[in-house]
Amino acid sequence: MRQQNHEFSLAKQNNSFSMIENLSDDQLMGRLIVELLESGKSLNRKSICAKLMNCIELAESDAEIKRYQDLMLMVLERELN
Repeated sequence: MRQQNHEFSLAKQNNSFSMIENLSDDQLMGRLIVELLESGKSLNRKSICAKLMNCIELAESDAEIKRYQDLMLMVLERELN
């Protein structure tokens, strides 16, 4: 598990979308949440959205941007309804 988290972190540092494109939305969201928790940040909607916004800013492709935007909508969906 630690190896997977380390590989995921390296992929994000290198901004490689190829590793995360095969993950389900739940798996990707779970990995982002684990990164937040491991960094010692509070886990709340605001921190998750900030993390997703950072991912969007670092995205290199339209597909990657769309993926993170969809996750952002999932996080905000409860408030929108």
